[in-house]
Amino acid sequence: MKDLEKIGGALLFLFGLVICLKSLDYPMGSLRLPGAGVFPLLASALLMALSLSIVISSYTKGDERNIPKSSFFPAKETPKRIMYGFASLLAFRYLLPLIGFAPTTFLFIFFLGRFLAHYSLRANIMFSVLTAFVSYYLFQVWLKIPLPKGLFGI
Repeated sequence: MKDLEKIGGALLFLFGLVICLKSLDYPMGSLRLPGAGVFPLLASALLMALSLSIVISSYTKGDERNIPKSSFFPAKETPKRIMYGFASLLAFRYLLPLIGFAPTTFLFIFFLGRFLAHYSLRANIMFSVLTAFVSYYLFQVWLKIPLPKGLFGI
């Protein structure tokens, strides 16, 4: 397992390095008006930092033989969870122009939290509202990206 982490971390670091070097070919712009190379440069720097943390942690981890292994998807639940995830993506795609970005985002996150992650109702509602509000503010208000308004005008 540690060898796979070392290999995966090294490959991710190399991928980030290639993207970082390629992003230097694009204009950086300024702080007020960033150029085309800023986002790939920042994203690749973050990828390289996180991949380094994976490699370093693979060397510093203790023996994992005493930890019971559990899969992310329990075997009998896997097909149902995959279908829920796929259905929620399809619903997001088709509800987006009908009811708008914020309500669709709320429903999407609520569905995922309720049926895939099994969060409590209160926590799920709070997280869904927060996610819909932050994503709406980020894209519509801050970045001024036009989003579908839908029936509710939001």
